[in-house]
Order: sequence, then C-alpha cells, then structure tokens
Amino acid sequence: MSDTRKEALQLIHRGLLESAQALLRQHNITLDKPVLTELILDFQKQAETEKKANNIRASIQYQRRTASLEMLREGNHISGTVLPTAVLPEGYCGKIMLVLVKGDCISERTCLRSGDDWHREIVRSFEEEVHDYGFEKFIISPQGGAFAEFQLDGTIALSGSSEEFGRCRREDAIQLIQTAFPDRNTVWCDMIGR
Repeated sequence: MSDTRKEALQLIHRGLLESAQALLRQHNITLDKPVLTELILDFQKQAETEKKANNIRASIQYQRRTASLEMLREGNHISGTVLPTAVLPEGYCGKIMLVLVKGDCISERTCLRSGDDWHREIVRSFEEEVHDYGFEKFIISPQGGAFAEFQLDGTIALSGSSEEFGRCRREDAIQLIQTAFPDRNTVWCDMIGR
C-alpha cells in the first residue's frame, strides 16, 4: 500500500474524511471498495461497542462517520448530502432551528434540527454533527428558530421564533419537516395549544 493511501486511512481513522478525500484527489488515487468496506465494518463495530458501554455520543459519532464512508465507497467522494435534511423525532414538542451550512465539500444546504432547550445549543450540536460526518472546512449560519409540536390529530404545528436568532422562514421550515414526514399536515400557527 502506498504512503498516500496509508496517510488517507490514518486521516479517516481520526475522523478527517474531508482531508482524506482531498489527499486522495490531489494524488489521483482512490481507495478500493474492500478497504472501505472493512473500515465501515470496523466503525459499525466500534459504534456498537460504544453503545454497549453507554457512551452514546461516541456511538453516534461512529454511526455518522460510517454514513460518510459508505458515501465515499459508493461514489468516491463525500458531500453535504450525507447530512439529513431534517432531524425531528416523532412526537417532539420543543424548539427547532434552521441552519445553513456550506463548505469545501458541502454545497449550500439548509437543515432543520431540534432537541435542546436553547436554540444556540441546537446550532452548537449541529456544528458537532457536521464534524462527526468528517467535514472540517465549513461555515454554519443560523436561519432562525421556532417551536414545533406534534398534535393529537397528527398535525405538526409550528409557531414562535428564537429570541437570539429570530423567526425561521415558515415555508422553509414546513418544507423541511415535510421531507421527514411527507404524510403529515404541517401548519404554522399563531399559538400552539393542546
């Protein structure tokens, strides 16, 4: 195995997939699918080991790196399309945030994220997520927040805004949620109540 391939594999093991990809492109080299498959299996095994040890953060990190490696194996490159468009758990009731991300390997992409008491923490978690997928050179720009609630009738209701980042564009939030829940009615309300 060439020194360049070994260096690329070391970068991948360190979670620096974007750097590994740049190095391989610079030298016009690709990694063989069996080598990438072996790495994927190792990362999956490591994710499971971390999960059993109750180290959920590390387990998620390995799962995300696995997704990027699968993209690299299938198309010889990683891109921002590996990032889920919307992350909103079924039954969620809480804050959401729209975040724009772009970088060397990420075309401009707006994503919806949820899951914290503070909009700024949702943004911080998203930045961590992007790193987990192996991206290193990117910019994140908050696009506003809101409040989401799954209603008893199955509707997903949105309202409000973020004190720190303002209100997200209604149309964008609804469209992103509908990618995750295409069979649900998503509406913007002045107030949410049960």
